[in-house]
Amino acid sequence: MSNDAQLASAPRLLFTAPWEPVIIRRGDALGLRALADQFADAIAPDLSNRVRDGRWVTILAWCLVRSQGAFHASGGCEVATRVQQQKRYAWLLPLELMWVARTLILTEYKTGRSLAGRQRLRPWLEDDRREERFGMSAEQFRAYRQTGIYGGYRLAFRKWPKMTVGGDGWTPDKPTNELAEWLDEKLGRTARPGWSLHVAANDEGQISSRSVKRRSGKEKEDEWWLKNWPRFDHPSRDYDVNTLPRLVDDFKKLPEAHLLAPLIFGNDANGKRRLAVARKIARSSAADHQQLCEQLAKEFSDDQTIALLPRFSRLADAGMAAMDFIAGALQGHRSITLADVAARSAAIQICRELKDAAAHWLSGPKGQVRHIDTANRFAKAIPSARPAKCLRALLRYHEVYGGGLRWFVLRDSLIEPRTPPSVGSSRYRFRLWSLCRLAAQCGVLRTMPAVLRDVPEPAEEEDR
Repeated sequence: MSNDAQLASAPRLLFTAPWEPVIIRRGDALGLRALADQFADAIAPDLSNRVRDGRWVTILAWCLVRSQGAFHASGGCEVATRVQQQKRYAWLLPLELMWVARTLILTEYKTGRSLAGRQRLRPWLEDDRREERFGMSAEQFRAYRQTGIYGGYRLAFRKWPKMTVGGDGWTPDKPTNELAEWLDEKLGRTARPGWSLHVAANDEGQISSRSVKRRSGKEKEDEWWLKNWPRFDHPSRDYDVNTLPRLVDDFKKLPEAHLLAPLIFGNDANGKRRLAVARKIARSSAADHQQLCEQLAKEFSDDQTIALLPRFSRLADAGMAAMDFIAGALQGHRSITLADVAARSAAIQICRELKDAAAHWLSGPKGQVRHIDTANRFAKAIPSARPAKCLRALLRYHEVYGGGLRWFVLRDSLIEPRTPPSVGSSRYRFRLWSLCRLAAQCGVLRTMPAVLRDVPEPAEEEDR
């Protein structure tokens, strides 16, 4: 059976009634994300592209400790069930957004930092903070649990040693308390809440259980925090250096590095792996990402997953280069013929590289790696280096197997866009930028390695 026939015969779901769509994004155009995550887990375990700034670890530790007092005062105790966790997060969520708002105010709305939700918050701030839920709709407010800061960093609080009790992601353990105490001291009296950091569940002298319970479970926790932490936007001594999330191109060692380094690059097995990889990258002479993958494969040749990294990276990059080529051809057009795209001079080299990368992937050993079938399927779907055949196969593959929103579709001989036009996309990457940025912030590396310095890996969710 031909590749086109296989793609056409693949099962599809048809919805015959109205439904509420799941929020999906433009990423994972080739359906290789799950396999890319396997490579990332081998290189930088218990990390993600969203865990990219050590300062946010410190801020979220403070938020966890502070919100724990309010949660207990509201009558909350356990976080074993989903409902209990939702109640627990309801007291954390406003603090996340207040830290984003604090950063916007104190930096005069300058961009360049990881601030999920900033586009929603700015109108609220400019409207004298009158609207409830920070100006968000109820649906946007609920969705922030996945798209917000803690949604990206919760992995660290669950997986890094003793960040939370039993790794539950909610109950602060000793390292989290230490980070919170450090930041609370840096905030000082001018900017922190008016009660002590650690408040007992029955301590009504500092947090009024009555006022907390009046708002708990009624989606009014934000009102309580705004009333009880009115100085959240006040500057403190050296507030930028000591309290705010760092600029994305700032690779300097953090003042709290002595607290963060043992957590991220400690003596546990995954901490040692992260440290070993970061140091290998720092000593690397690689000029680009592909060369870096090749050097890592040599350095960690005993790991069958990392050994496959260069071939996978080449295949994925070649596929995404072809996707970007098609997206570029669509710029300014409502549709374009496949023949017109294939006739462009750049198509010859792009398609040749994609076919060569596919053949290179299929020619080598594969090993026992989860989701490796997705790369095999993609490589087998590229039948030829001839632009018309190559791009046709890529378009059909993207429509059937791509993850997230479809960029475009092929209808007869016409390529039609399905998302707003965008030239230049994120490649499949393996947390290398996040890993080395954290290493530089912790003082494990002297600075960010040159091969990774210029272009950060995009977070899994973009700042909105």
